Amino acid sequence: MAGGIDFSNSPEGQLSPLFPFAPMIMYSKLPMNLVRRLNKFVNKTIKDEKRVKQLDHSDNLVGKVTQEFLIDSKLLEECMPVFNKVVATYLDTDLQRSFKSLAQGTGYSLEYRSGWIVRQFAGEFNPVHIHTECDLSCVGYLKLPPEIDKEWEEDYQDHYPCKGHIEFIHGQPGKLHVHSMKVKPSVGDFFVFPADLMHTVYPFYSDGERRSFSMNISVGQTRETEDGKQETIRSSREGHAAGAFSLNEKSLKK
Repeated sequence: MAGGIDFSNSPEGQLSPLFPFAPMIMYSKLPMNLVRRLNKFVNKTIKDEKRVKQLDHSDNLVGKVTQEFLIDSKLLEECMPVFNKVVATYLDTDLQRSFKSLAQGTGYSLEYRSGWIVRQFAGEFNPVHIHTECDLSCVGYLKLPPEIDKEWEEDYQDHYPCKGHIEFIHGQPGKLHVHSMKVKPSVGDFFVFPADLMHTVYPFYSDGERRSFSMNISVGQTRETEDGKQETIRSSREGHAAGAFSLNEKSLKK
């Protein structure tokens, strides 16, 4: 039976590169203390109508959902060590699968262009889209409707279950390859992927909230100066990040 991949039993801190098609997706299970911090921020923010209006980000997004608002910059910065680890692993793995590495003395620079909360309720959805003006995007799951497991149990009796799932799409189907990957989300799931990878979120019909967050990230390259400081030598704004790095062409297997 076709259905979505289920990561609900993954332990906290798990990092797994996924290669369902050419572009890579990095999966991680977020620490529950980080999930709780973000949920606490959301629960507090939605009680303040003025604050929600100030942070509203919906005009910049395509989602047909109840609410989308920016994550407080201070909170986002406090969470960055966790995110940075996942993103750096993504970038390292993407180089390694091409048998390349960064030039000696260089490293990554990450610019979090924006981060926002998505609050989705019954019947709402996110159409097929990409993210622009960045190199990487991500989605993390914070909350699911209490009864959605019952809805999924019924939906999985159907020939094409998808309610409340996210689907990543690349290219077109072929006889010997797949072009999409559906995921049945669980709290703590976190996915990093190329910003121009198409994806969509299907509606569900259970009572309650499906809460997630997303971020757009630009990637550059730095090098260490003689006085030990880091300087940017390439910015993703000079070109696509994957082609912007100064690389060692030696195979990492040597």
